[in-house]
Amino acid sequence: MDPYRLGLLGHGTVGRGVVDLLHRTSEECGRRTGRHLEVTAIAVGDPTRPRALPEGCAARITGDPLEICRDPAIDLVVELVGGIDAPREWIRAALEAGKDVVTANKAVLATHGEELFELARDHDCRLLFEASVAAAIPVIQVLQHGLPAGPIDRLLGILNGTSNRILGRLEGGMPFTEALAEAQRDGFAEADPTLDLSGWDAGHKLALLTRLVLGTSVPLDALKVEGIERIEPIDLAFGARHHWCLKSIAELRRRPEGISLRVAPTWIADNSELAAVHDEYNAVLLEAETFGTLVLQGKGAGGLPTAGSVVADILRAARGEGRTPATPRQELRILEPGSSPSRHYVRFRAKDRPGVLARIAGALAEEGVSIASVEQPEPVDPSAVPVHLITHPVPTTVLDAALSRLGPNGILSEDPLRIRIDALPSPLPSTRVDEGPGATKGATPCPA
Repeated sequence: MDPYRLGLLGHGTVGRGVVDLLHRTSEECGRRTGRHLEVTAIAVGDPTRPRALPEGCAARITGDPLEICRDPAIDLVVELVGGIDAPREWIRAALEAGKDVVTANKAVLATHGEELFELARDHDCRLLFEASVAAAIPVIQVLQHGLPAGPIDRLLGILNGTSNRILGRLEGGMPFTEALAEAQRDGFAEADPTLDLSGWDAGHKLALLTRLVLGTSVPLDALKVEGIERIEPIDLAFGARHHWCLKSIAELRRRPEGISLRVAPTWIADNSELAAVHDEYNAVLLEAETFGTLVLQGKGAGGLPTAGSVVADILRAARGEGRTPATPRQELRILEPGSSPSRHYVRFRAKDRPGVLARIAGALAEEGVSIASVEQPEPVDPSAVPVHLITHPVPTTVLDAALSRLGPNGILSEDPLRIRIDALPSPLPSTRVDEGPGATKGATPCPA
């Protein structure tokens, strides 16, 4: 058979990994596809800079991605640049030219996926994206081809290795800025980590998984996304005392009244499946009546794990697999984020003066928020005393309305931090009230 000619857009960490992996495994790739895979062109930002290519790779270097997308001698375009607007243009051009496309770009597919998948169908091309979600974990293949019949009722995922690694370091007491700097130094966080820390990297991935689970696209504004930027070691220490573990969780849940979608830091039991997922590892937990619970786990970040998934898609395309099926459009009822009741952890920083807890409890009570327990450590800084509070089950929307009454004011030095609790309640410590200027100290059930 004729060689299968590839054009790469991008030669960064993942791009170099793809070229090297194809070179090192060329004989195996040939056996698995029946064709010789040949990288013939690579588009880079600066074509004048020398590029280290494997011995025998004669790929031409160009600064024009569209040249590769429209080259009639190229069969497959591999997009590894990232971003949204430019990659959308390149993927469109490649599909319109009748080429297959492999991408690791979750942002462009989450934003313009319906347009691009429809274009792939119209031109009878493949648009493959295994590496866009959870790197080494073949969750796309499992959802598309590997599950028994029947609907998936719930999907839980740790989908961002950067945030997972940082939360682990905070659990050990490392300050947030140091944990982030370490992740950047070790290559697990971008120079601009905004998408990772804000939760939107995981949000884009959840949008793609939702499309596969529900069989239709979901607009990004239907997702409730919260980041980890304000989490501190003091929060992790509180959770550890209650046998909780903090993870940034992406969730899709079918409810009788509709579909719930969210990405947010969430307290889970420290002996649960996802609590054992550390550092740059990702995991996806699926629940369904037909198979019970299934957990997929593996490296979710790093150049080589991502390159491995990209190469797996290249092999599928070379074998003629993976055509984009038609996706019927259907109306979904997307629930208001946070509409279902749940317990919550709230951390305040209050001034150490009489009546502080009474004012906090009063503001919550006005919105119908009931407090299960309160813990106030002995103050070190009288101007910013941490107050930890656990609520009884309440919709997040209701709690947020109550907390909006308690922004920085005469008693608080900053906005409260709120984290949903998905772990079972732990027994409340014995009640202890310490008299002093700040009000209640220790762990105290509160009837507010």
